[in-house]
Order: sequence, then C-alpha cells, then structure tokens
Amino acid sequence: MDSVWKKHTIVFFSMALGFFTLYTGAAGALVAPVQRGIHLMLIIPVMFLLKGSKVLQGRAEMVLNLILIAAGMAAMGWYILAWERLYADPNLATTDLLMGIIGIVVVIEATRRLAGTGITVLIIIFILYALFGRQIPFDFLAHRGFTPSELVYMIFYGTEGIFSTPIAVCATFIILIVMFGGFLTVSGASDFFMNIAQSVAGGYRGGPAKIAVIASGLLGMITGASVANVATTGSVTIPMMKRMGFQPHYAGAVEALASSGSQIMPPIMGAAVFIMVEYVMIPYLKVCIYSLPAALLFFLAVFLAVHFHAVKEGMQGIPQELRPSFWEEIKRNGHLVISIVLLLYLLSEWMAPMFAITLVIGAHIVISWLRPATRIGPKRFVEGTVQGIKAMAPLTAVCAGAGIIIGILCMTGMGMRLSFLIEYLSQGNLLLALFFTAVACLILGMGLPTVAAYVVLASIVPPVLKKMGVDVFPAHMFIFYFAILAGITPPVCTAAYCAAGIADSNPMKTGLTATRLGFVCFLLPFAFVYDPAILGQGTPSEIAIAIFFTTASVLFWAAFVEGFFFLGKLNIIQQILMGVCSLALIHPSYLVSSTGLVAALITLFVPKLLSSKRS
Repeated sequence: MDSVWKKHTIVFFSMALGFFTLYTGAAGALVAPVQRGIHLMLIIPVMFLLKGSKVLQGRAEMVLNLILIAAGMAAMGWYILAWERLYADPNLATTDLLMGIIGIVVVIEATRRLAGTGITVLIIIFILYALFGRQIPFDFLAHRGFTPSELVYMIFYGTEGIFSTPIAVCATFIILIVMFGGFLTVSGASDFFMNIAQSVAGGYRGGPAKIAVIASGLLGMITGASVANVATTGSVTIPMMKRMGFQPHYAGAVEALASSGSQIMPPIMGAAVFIMVEYVMIPYLKVCIYSLPAALLFFLAVFLAVHFHAVKEGMQGIPQELRPSFWEEIKRNGHLVISIVLLLYLLSEWMAPMFAITLVIGAHIVISWLRPATRIGPKRFVEGTVQGIKAMAPLTAVCAGAGIIIGILCMTGMGMRLSFLIEYLSQGNLLLALFFTAVACLILGMGLPTVAAYVVLASIVPPVLKKMGVDVFPAHMFIFYFAILAGITPPVCTAAYCAAGIADSNPMKTGLTATRLGFVCFLLPFAFVYDPAILGQGTPSEIAIAIFFTTASVLFWAAFVEGFFFLGKLNIIQQILMGVCSLALIHPSYLVSSTGLVAALITLFVPKLLSSKRS
C-alpha cells in the first residue's frame, strides 16, 4: 500500500511540475523568485519519496516523509509570498525566521538523502562557520560572526543562497533538458543509439569496448551524467566486454572513463554546463561548439587505448549475425534524431533557450508518431515526464545545497580569502595555480557530485586565473573538466564504483585503471588553458594546429599506456619515449610540440626501417 501511495504521489507532483515547466517554457518564466520557489515547492515531495531516510522504516518513515513534505512546501510557499516584502525590508519577523529555518533544514535533509553525506557535512560545517566565525582562533579564517536571523536572511531569502544561480538554472533550462531526455528515452532513442554503436563498432577488434565508447558519447546526449550513463550503457557493454575476453576491471574502467566524458559531449552536456552558461555569459550553442574539440579528443583517447589493447591481445569483434544492421536501424528509428538536430538549429538561430527546448519537446512528441513503436501517447508522456522529474530531483537538491555553501562563502568573505590563498601559494605562477585548482576539484569531487564541486569552485577560482591572463571560458571549463574527472579518480570514484559493481571487479583497481587509460585527459585542461585554440577559440589556422598536436599527443599516449602501436608491440624504451613525446606535444610552445612529434616519429619508424634493411 505504501509503495502504491508513493508512486501515485510522485506521479502527481511530477506531472504538476512538468506542466508548470512546459507552460513557463512556452509563455516565459515568471518573476525569478516565484519561478524558483514553485520549482522547489513541487519537487520536494518527489525528493523525499524517491529515496528513504535510511534511519526509519515502515509507518514511521511515512510519517516523517509527510512532515518533511508539508514543512518544506509550506516554507517554499512562504518564500514565494514574502520575498518582495523582505527584499524591501530585510528585517525578519518571527514567522519569517521560523519558515526560513524550516526551509534550510528541509533542503539539507533532501541533499543528504539524494547526494550523500559528503556535501551534507560540508554544508553543516559552513553553517557553523558562519555562526561562530568570531570564536575561530586563526585570523585567516575568523570573521565577525552572524546571528541566526542574518544567516537565514542571506541563505534563504537573499539572492546568494538556496535560490541563487544554480537553482535559477535548474528551474528554467536544466529541467527542460532533463525532461527532453526523458521523452527521448521513452520513445526508444537510448536503444537506437546503443544499436547504432553496435552496428558501427561491433565488428572491429575489441568491438564491445568500442561500443561502450561510442554509446557513452551518444547516450551522453540523453543522460548528461556519468553515473547514470554507466548504469545505462554499462549494463549492456560491460558483460559484453567480459565475454569477449576483457578483464573485469578493464571493462569497468573503459565504461567509467567513457561515461565520464558524456558530461562534456555536446549537444546535451552535463547539468553543470547550464550553470556555466550563466556564469560566463556565453550562449549555450557557443559553449557546445567550443567544447566539441575537447570532447572528441577525450573519446579519441579512450577509443585508441581500447583499440591498441584489443589488437595487442588478439581480440575479435562481434560476429555480423549478432550485430544490428546500421541502415535498418536508421530506417526504423532514425527519425528520433530529428528533434536533436532541430534543437541545434533553433539555438543557432539565437532563439531563447527555454522556448527552443519546449518547442523541441513538442516536436519530438509529434515526430515520435511516425513509427508505431516510438509513439509517445498519454502513458509514455507520463512516463517520460516522471522519468525526467525523478532525474531532476537529485540535481535540484545538490544545487540548493551548494547554494547554501555559496551564500556563506560570500557573506563571510571566505570566497575571496580562498582566492587569495591560491594566488599566494602559486606566487603568480599559472601552472601552480592550475595545479592547486585541479587538486581542489578532485578532492571536492570525491565527496560532492560534479555540479556541486563545479559550483563551489566556480565562485572562487576564476577571478584568480583571470588575474593571470586566463580567459573566463577556459577557466570555467578547467574547473568543470576536473570536477568530472573526480568520478574516476581514486580513492572515491563514483563512476568507477558503479562500473565495478556491474563488472564484479575491485572498485579501486577499476578506478586506477580508468585513471591510467585516461591520464592524458587529465592533461587536456592544462593544454587548453595555455592554448584556448583547443577549445575552438582563435583563427582557423591556430585551431587546426592546436588540434593536430593534441590529437598526436592523445595517439602517442595510448601507445604508451598499452605498449602497442599500429606497427606492432613497442619495447620498453619506445614505450617510455612515447609517454615523453605525448607530454611534449601538448606543450604551448610550437617548438617543443614539433620536437615531440619528430622524436615520436623517429622512435616509431627508425627501428622499423633498420630492421627491414637488415632482413
């Protein structure tokens, strides 16, 4: 009975939020605080019914959930009614203070349930820091301290807090994109992408692993999240890889690495990219265009490593009779891609993103009726909406929780102090500043989802990098990239853990293997900060040269990792030189890059020529 009640309640509030979002997408968003408040108010029931408390069970948990839902919705409703009055007069009445405290507590509990204890503990530490800053003995950390009333006003009723930029983007762009992904899925687009990947790559050596790489890139357009991508594609590709001879930890590592790249694969990237658009003030389509070269290089790195490994081990592809026909798939389900192409076209015409995505959702529903198997009728419409809102619940919780941290960073001045600390430690050296930023991203990413890790650092680091001459977009992309890579970086690597569970392998070994295979991907962000042409910023000749050298670097790194190249196995000296040449090729100096390229070619071809002459 409880499960039926939960299911119907989730459907009811998901549909309410879905229709509200589609309406505001078509007619225009409401006043910002109202749009954000209604979004949170309607998604709160989904948050608490989607995941249990892990403390109580049965009737006790149901009562707790009802209390939290009622309290949370009441607090959000009060915010909607009170924001205008409090904007003019920031003095909180007793009811304002009580409702604000309730709203903050509900957000923290929702974040704990849906995003884990890592970010929850961090939020609580920051709240204590804001309240007791005067008692801290270290001058660098100490501040005047804030009263509960001041704290509640700043992080619940203020513009920097729960209802700041991350939730603003959640309530407008991200939810529409996630709903679009839900409609793509229920119409069969995920199966279509998987079958296309099998038909294109399945017949080649190591086919299942190459399927994982291609399918993860394609499905990234739907999920935009590494763990979700691992769970979706990995359930098919990992067992397939194991059957074809790949070791379990290697199969899991390939899937984890490829799925992590899904968050930087246009046209629908990870949720954090929509927040980045607001920060960098660059149109979404331009962000997609600028990000494409780096995304393709990421997947090329994984693809080449897999290819060399498969050829070295003598692995075969999937027999033709077991692979889907490419053209049959295109004939049967190719129409499902029309809506994605339409989205890119509308954005290229500078149509307002909210309206464009809403229009594309409507177009996709109409297009789905071209084939009986893909039709989105009333039942599938509900399924797609509910699937989208369910995926949206953790994102909203994370963004609301991260908003608390951002608010406290601003009100205490800690954001500026951390910026100063990075600047002081680096002593004006850009490479050191980037290194410290990368380490901070990886550490935060161990306990926080990608969105939260990006949002926290995006409010601290870019001003420092800007002082050192780094453009705003490469600076934000650097943070975004490393927040994603934290998902495969031990000791806490969520994407690798998920893949290891499917592969039945050691999570740590899986994470270490993914890091080894994709180590060049850890170097790419440094490369595009020093040479933004890799991100498509520059003249056509600069972009072409930068991508050429970076592609060569990726190629030679794969040869170093696997000890194999197209010409055959490499000896230990050749293998080490491949690694050195790969690093030289991403150096910003054309002289160093050219030297690395020449050295790599000599290392590969001269021994081959000498051996052929002897024979």
